Amino acid sequence: MLSQPRFDSIYLIVCRVNRRGDGPPTPVYVAVLGLYAAEEIQIGMPELRRQRQPPYPTGPQALLVTIQAQDLAHVHHALGWRMPERVLDLTVEFLNMINGRNVPGGPVLAGALIWFGLPAAPAIARGDEPDHVRRLLRLLADLFERMKPHLDWGRALLRGRYLMAVARIENTGIPVDASTLAWLSNNWRDFRASLISEINSSFGCYRAGQFQIEAFEAWLAMRGIDWPRNAFGRLDLGDEIFKERGRVHPDLRPLRELRATLNAFQASQVLVGRDGRSRTPLRPFASRTGRNQPRTKASIFGGPAWTHFLVRPAPGKGLALIDWCQQEFGIAAALSGDAAMQAAYKAGDPYIGFAVAARAAPEGATAQTHPDVRAQFKACALGVQYGMGAPTLARMLNTPIGDAERLLERHRRIFPSFWHWSDAIEAEGLLRGRLQSVFGWQVAVGAGANPRFLRNFPMQANGAEMLRLACCLTTEAGIRVCATLHDALLIEADLEDLEKTIADTQRLMAEASAIVLNGFELRTEVRCVRYPERLGDERGRVIWSIIEKLMAEGRS
Repeated sequence: MLSQPRFDSIYLIVCRVNRRGDGPPTPVYVAVLGLYAAEEIQIGMPELRRQRQPPYPTGPQALLVTIQAQDLAHVHHALGWRMPERVLDLTVEFLNMINGRNVPGGPVLAGALIWFGLPAAPAIARGDEPDHVRRLLRLLADLFERMKPHLDWGRALLRGRYLMAVARIENTGIPVDASTLAWLSNNWRDFRASLISEINSSFGCYRAGQFQIEAFEAWLAMRGIDWPRNAFGRLDLGDEIFKERGRVHPDLRPLRELRATLNAFQASQVLVGRDGRSRTPLRPFASRTGRNQPRTKASIFGGPAWTHFLVRPAPGKGLALIDWCQQEFGIAAALSGDAAMQAAYKAGDPYIGFAVAARAAPEGATAQTHPDVRAQFKACALGVQYGMGAPTLARMLNTPIGDAERLLERHRRIFPSFWHWSDAIEAEGLLRGRLQSVFGWQVAVGAGANPRFLRNFPMQANGAEMLRLACCLTTEAGIRVCATLHDALLIEADLEDLEKTIADTQRLMAEASAIVLNGFELRTEVRCVRYPERLGDERGRVIWSIIEKLMAEGRS
């Protein structure tokens, strides 16, 4: 852990913004307490709007301590203030300290105050009155003093830097086809009925608008499709099961999309601003592995795959979705030091490389010449990263358990260093009671921890580190990042600048991967659309075609 750097000044800041959904967050107030000068300032609207400069320095020698760094960044953005360079978010740092544990008050400010023996009542109470805000500032000062000895300063400031990037991304927003979204919202009942009618014709599982398990069971039996059951002996209808079975039986995919549309999506819940952009809080560090977890119902990317067709650049603009190629495989190869895995990644397609090494495909094989073999070896290569066993792999591939066992044994034989490392990760978590990423995102490990979670933690947590660093590098370079989607960045640029912006983003994402993986660089792939094209997702093509047809009929 790095010791506390020296700062010329330290300011404690409490602020509040309004998130109404019709545009970027707007400031309500900013309250500041200078730790060295003991000066206190509270500024509300409309005075705040007239403040041309923040009432504190923002350079590298000034530390801003807060419990809501994203909101602070939104205040700076809304008022045109320079973004601060050194930000410490005590809520995020407390979450990192107790991640994986159940603590009184939860992983929020109240929980931090209780943990460090401070009164939590002022944090629970709400209000913008000056006296209440003053109490919060004093509590923040006390909490900072108690947390200081426990902070890993360099990494804590990196996390604060990322929260500035998050605010930039949230402010940019995702350009959407607002008119089509409004049409869906206004015609949702008719759309729902038409969608069921169109897709159900292939399945016969819906009657009077309701999914009938018995009818679905009969459909499965007629096609000889094996389906997992729950503890009560009934079909397991979880989305993950539909996803898994859909890999083996593609005919199931439209039914999965239909169920996701009916069960978990409402067009009216997707918030779109007056500027035609959807903005959803990214909720950074919300998962145990440190990944973002935006709330799905309000996010354009949180619904079924067809909703991606609603994402469309504005006139004169283009969008590019840039993702790391085989990121989890590359992370495992780099961190385990497995030379064979690293060579397979560098060769271009690690899953084909695995198949060739196992003599299941000839030299020169590609994803186009051997798609089925690649799919099998990809499922194995990804599954072993979280300790997948032969029964699960066999079910996923619709193959006998014996074949799955032989596939796993091939992986152990070809990539032995990876297996030694993966075994050591599980043992470390159980023996030390915690695991952590390259940049210190940690999780507590209890006695009953799931070995699959432990083995997969390095890939997920360090993938999150990579994404966070890429967000910092790209947004600080002036690239307009509209959103993060899993491990990908959605960027926007003027059409004449699009190719250069894509190249710059790929370069910075490669740099981020090399920093996290100690020099091992991951490739990226690009999907690009130009106005009036739509981003889309082929998994949702069937339903989107139905939507286009219904809209054409409704407007004719």
